[in-house]
Amino acid sequence: MKQALLIVNIILICLVGYLYFLQFGKKDVSKSIVSSASTPTGKMEKAKVAYIDMDSLQGNYIYYKKLKADFEKKQATANDEIAGMQKKYQTRAMQLQQKAAGMSQQEQEAAMQEINKMQQDLQARKQTIDNDLYNYNSKMKDDILQRIESFLKVYNKDGRFSYIFSYEPGFMFYKDSTLNITPDVINGLNELAGEKKN
Repeated sequence: MKQALLIVNIILICLVGYLYFLQFGKKDVSKSIVSSASTPTGKMEKAKVAYIDMDSLQGNYIYYKKLKADFEKKQATANDEIAGMQKKYQTRAMQLQQKAAGMSQQEQEAAMQEINKMQQDLQARKQTIDNDLYNYNSKMKDDILQRIESFLKVYNKDGRFSYIFSYEPGFMFYKDSTLNITPDVINGLNELAGEKKN
């Protein structure tokens, strides 16, 4: 019985070895995988890459600087409005606290309602202002990105670049400065907007 099992195991090992040889021995699998992953022409082309330094673009793109200045004015105006509302709230709250000892129960309840309403109005206005600023900032970013993308389509109409990335500090560990097209992009965007650098 043991001899029969040994013979069957030897035959199975020989069959597995033969099948393995048939499957992998006649051709190089890695070459067939690489050739099937090639481009339709069978050649792997090297991708041509360029990048835009976003810090430089933001510092020199005149349209962006105008939008940023407008946003900062809106933000300052909003901050002033909120600060004014907070000061008014605090002043009124202190006035009512000082008078609280001489107030009737009904007057104290009315004072609490007034303070609560002022606080709710302040919070609601702050939320509205924050939403407005967020929406304005989002539209500003979308506008800038759309302008950059439109310019890059024209700039790269000859197809010399496969990819154009934006570079931001901390995003890439290495960059080859010969691939930097930032000056071309800044000049082109400023010319499109009819603006000259001061």
